Formats: sequence, C-alpha cells, structure tokens
Amino acid sequence: MLTRCIHTWRTVGQAKVWSSLAENSRSLRIRSESVRKCILEGTSPGGPPSLKRRFNRLKYNSPEKIDETFQICYDFLKSRANQVDGQVSKAEDPKETERLLVKAELDNPEVQYNFQYNDKVDNDPDVIDYEQPVYRYLGKKHWEEGAQMLLMQRLESLAIIPDTLPTLVPRAEVSLKFPFSTGVNKWIEPGELLSSNTTSLPPAIKIQEYELLDPKNQYYTILVVNPDEPDLENDSFRTTLNYGLVNVQVSYNDNVVDARKCDATNVISTYLPPVPEKNAGTQRFAVWLFRQPSALQPQRWVLNRDNFDIRQFARDHSLLPVGAHVWRSEWDSNVPHLRASHGLPPGRIFTRTRS
Repeated sequence: MLTRCIHTWRTVGQAKVWSSLAENSRSLRIRSESVRKCILEGTSPGGPPSLKRRFNRLKYNSPEKIDETFQICYDFLKSRANQVDGQVSKAEDPKETERLLVKAELDNPEVQYNFQYNDKVDNDPDVIDYEQPVYRYLGKKHWEEGAQMLLMQRLESLAIIPDTLPTLVPRAEVSLKFPFSTGVNKWIEPGELLSSNTTSLPPAIKIQEYELLDPKNQYYTILVVNPDEPDLENDSFRTTLNYGLVNVQVSYNDNVVDARKCDATNVISTYLPPVPEKNAGTQRFAVWLFRQPSALQPQRWVLNRDNFDIRQFARDHSLLPVGAHVWRSEWDSNVPHLRASHGLPPGRIFTRTRS
C-alpha cells in the first residue's frame, strides 16, 4: 500500500519541492555530482566516491536492499516536504514562514550531507548558506549542543559572569582569532591562554546569527574588557577597556569583523593589546557582543578606558548582550616591547623576583 501511494505521488509530479528549491540556492544540493548520484541513486559498481582508496571502494558492499529502502523513504519524505511547501505561501507571520521553510528542507539528505561533512565556522555559502533558514536551524542546534555549553562553562568558571556583566542569554555565536603574522590563525577556544605576541594586533571576530532578523537594520557593539587590572589604591581590581566598536553590521555569511574593515564611525576605542604586569597573575579578556536598538549617532566619545564601567555603558545606550568570548593572557618576555611600542610606561613588578 505504501509503495503504491508513493508511486501515485511521484506520477502526479507533486513531490518536486527539493529539486525546485535547489534551483534557487546551490547550497541545497550536494556540490559533487558523483557523491550526489551515489547517495540518491545508489552505489555504483566502482564503490562510493567518498572512499579515497580504490582498494576500499572495490571491496565495499552495500547492505542488502539499502538502495530500495532509501528510495522509498526518500520519496515519502519528499512528498511530505511538498505538502509543507504548499503552506509557505499562505503564511503571513515571518516566523511561521521561517518554521515552514525549515520543516520543508530539514529531511533533505543533500542538506544533511552538506551540513554534516563541511566546515560550519569557515563556511562556504555555496555549501552551507546561513541565508537559508534550514542551515540556521541546523547551525543553532549544533552550536547549542557543543560550543555554547563550553562558552557558558568558561564564562562562569572564569567568573567573567558576574565580574563584567551579571548574566548572558546567548543568542549569537561569537568566534575569535588573531589571523595576522604574529597570531596563531585559528579559532580560539574560550578561556585559552595566549601569548602577548599572538594578541599584539586586533582580533578578527565572527558574529554568527541564527535568529530571524534584518541584517540591514541590525547594528552591533563589540567591547573587549579586562577586569583584572590591579588597583593598588583600593587594594582591588578595576576594569579597563581594550577595544570598542559600535554600529557594526554583518550579514548571515559575510560576518567577520576585521579592524581593517572598520573606520572612524565604528571605532570608539582603539585596540590596546594585553600587557599584563610581571607577577600580576593571569588576566582575563572578555569580548562582549551587544545588539543595538538603532544606529548610534556619531559623536566624540569620551571614555575612561582605564576605569571602564561596562554595565553603565550598556545601560546608557540600551545595549542587549547576545554573545561573548574570553581569552587569558599573562606576562611574558615580549610585554616590555609591546609597552614601549604603544607608548605605555614600564610595567610594575608585584613581588620580589630575581632580575
């Protein structure tokens, strides 16, 4: 009975949603035609092209009846997606439209293959296109099940929360790397200890939104703060501002904020690299991402970066924290050179040490 029903759906030509949507976006198809044909039509006598060694391809044997079973399931899921696709044009709420578009493509094996076997951070929009609701949905689930939990664990265990801001409801994924010749040119794990040479130039910050919003009208503020600057007069610590950007705009795919792309309308505080003082211990550098309610008007920013109140700044400009990151730094032999190159006074030494 199931086979006859599927045959009827195929003959009337109503189960074409995946192929028709793929015409509008290359990311909804598998790029490699050999892999695509193997997945959708069954393994050829030469073996699956995903196996690199010819010996392994030749000795590969598909499970019995797997191709027939796949075809039945594929046709069934495709026809169900077609029914969902018919509801999209009737939906009036953008969020409902988003939900239906995700539902229509979620079971597409080509979409699942693209997402599972390709880079999700350095994504190629022709393969993983975050403009597509289904990839945003898959990306958010992948983030929530891994990187987001690690981030929150590091923010709380390192006491970034509440030492800088009281809490965070993460909505956007923030990735960080130092891609210059002095850097390590990799995405930094939250809480990683980095040398002063690595952090001597401003980081590249990737903002990955997974929620439905209008990128043309969404502005962001990025603040990098150090809550571990010694305050000897008060026998405590103060927070310093190491980097400040406002009115930052990104899209779902073009979303890496690089200092070379920013101008005077964005930079409210130039990048000051970490220069921890000797024997002052490890210092934390928190990267906070905020959504702005609107573009901030150009003005002469007067900020006390040596004693910066990030909470008051967020309140004054109605900023909503949506993402964060953190790295750590400590004194090393390159710090005196960095201090001199930025016109900073020589660092202090906080305990007795042999010179």
